[in-house]
Amino acid sequence: MTQLTGKDLSIIAFFWQHIKPYKWLYLVMLSAPLIASFYPFAYNYAIKLFLDVMATQTHLTYHDILFPIILFMGAQVTLDLVWRISNIAEWKAEPYVRRSILLKSYDYVQHHSYLFFQENFTGTISSKLKGILDGYDKFWAEMHHGLLSKIFKCVVNLGALSIVNINLGIFVFIWSIIYVPLMYTLSIRLNKLSFEETESRHALIGQISDKITNIISLFSFASRKRELNTLDNQMSNDFIPKQVRVYKYDFKIQLIGMIFYLSLFGFILFYMIHLRMIGTISVGDFAFVFGISLIVAEDIWLATTSLQEFSRAMGDLRSSLSILNIPQGNLDPKNAKVLILKNSTIEFRNVNFGYNENNPVFKDLNLIVKPGEKIGLVGHSGAGKSSFINLLLRYFKNNAGEILIGEQNINEVTQDSLREKIAVIPQDTLLFHRTLMENIRYGKPDATDEEVIEASKRAHLHDFIVSLPEQYHSFVGERGIKLSGGQRQRIAIARAILKDAPILILDEATSSLDSQTEKYIQDSLNFLIEDKRKTVIAIAHRLSTLKHMDRIIVLDNGKIIEEGTHNNLIRKENSLYKQLWKLQEI
Repeated sequence: MTQLTGKDLSIIAFFWQHIKPYKWLYLVMLSAPLIASFYPFAYNYAIKLFLDVMATQTHLTYHDILFPIILFMGAQVTLDLVWRISNIAEWKAEPYVRRSILLKSYDYVQHHSYLFFQENFTGTISSKLKGILDGYDKFWAEMHHGLLSKIFKCVVNLGALSIVNINLGIFVFIWSIIYVPLMYTLSIRLNKLSFEETESRHALIGQISDKITNIISLFSFASRKRELNTLDNQMSNDFIPKQVRVYKYDFKIQLIGMIFYLSLFGFILFYMIHLRMIGTISVGDFAFVFGISLIVAEDIWLATTSLQEFSRAMGDLRSSLSILNIPQGNLDPKNAKVLILKNSTIEFRNVNFGYNENNPVFKDLNLIVKPGEKIGLVGHSGAGKSSFINLLLRYFKNNAGEILIGEQNINEVTQDSLREKIAVIPQDTLLFHRTLMENIRYGKPDATDEEVIEASKRAHLHDFIVSLPEQYHSFVGERGIKLSGGQRQRIAIARAILKDAPILILDEATSSLDSQTEKYIQDSLNFLIEDKRKTVIAIAHRLSTLKHMDRIIVLDNGKIIEEGTHNNLIRKENSLYKQLWKLQEI
């Protein structure tokens, strides 16, 4: 994982770390607008020379206009050549910089804590990652052939005008020291407004993504119109007002820029007419200055517009980059070791944990699970069963005490090496929008097709798959939407069979399924549970599935209040387990 940011992420610094390996190619690309900025000067100066020669020579020869021809053609050839060289440098560098930006940004985000993904919309996260890449494209477009190119041209051509006449130069200088700081100040405010507008847009996309993800709920509750109205209200009360503020401020900047543009162009025009009327400049000089003035005036106006677009783009980019300013939580320590299991003993030693300080889940929790032991976790909702699993998988970090696997503290090993030793069959299996073969193979990326098929047979999934037109190459739809709950669970079991991890966690793996499907799945699970090498921890909604566990742990308010086999617990008078068992018999 690559660390990207400090507390305040500079846009230039962020891009530089990705551009640095290709800095010479980017220098070549930036040389194109710099060299090209001299083209209007060379072009108009060649026109001046043509006009001066034509105005003074009665018998015109090619020798008389050889230099203007060479200057004119040379400028054109040079312009085309530098941009073609820039194009070559562009395709040798830019695609790889985009890859670096996207991969490192995604990598930073995927290493956020589990809590981060619980608290943020998936759509908003995706929108901001896309915004970073779009922001780079806008940034570099302005640097390569947008704002920077226009600034270079303005500087070169304003310098040329200053050389022609000292008074013209003084006016241009005074105009510039007023115009440039004013437009810069206005652009900062536009940047802030654009940031706020983009934050609102990301939130809006997050809401849309949330609604589409839960589209079945919209169908079931006939709430499409209600959700549309909610979206409309969010747009009307937040997004549109912020967008209108940007438009109005943008209009204000353009109005101010137009006034400055007209003042510069008007002064140059009438001042040059005055100089020609008193005979201090030639026809060629007038044409040269007038041509340059038109280009300067147009470039200043375009630079003003580009500055506004650039400011808005940077405001958008700052909003997107904010996701990389969020500190990552629950990271591996710098000296984290790889978990190497000599045995699969699991021990919770004086563990304290709470999702917040005022609401502890566990206090001084102690439990030892022996290698190969099969235990069931039982308790009312909120008793701490899921928290137990979340801590074991290190989705959350315990506040005090130690959690040991194979006598190694799980907070001192890498999270990936920890989770490689654990197979999880969750209550609700979410799949990738990929083929069945790819989804099952996710449990073991290097598994052969034959191994995948064998795991599918063990999971009672093979017959269903071969009945499909594309069989193992059938796509499952986003989040596995094309499959039933039971079919998704069997894929999770097939993954666990392929992974063959020493520790197996069953988190309500048979809840909310019909009896026949539950039987198939229970048969598949028995194949895993009966493996004497595996340590199994099972949370079950139906207590009957835990009857044959070596030990059942009963949790209540984060404490172990009972433990033993099913037969022992069922005989105890007034035991919570017995009460839960009787409730399920009703």
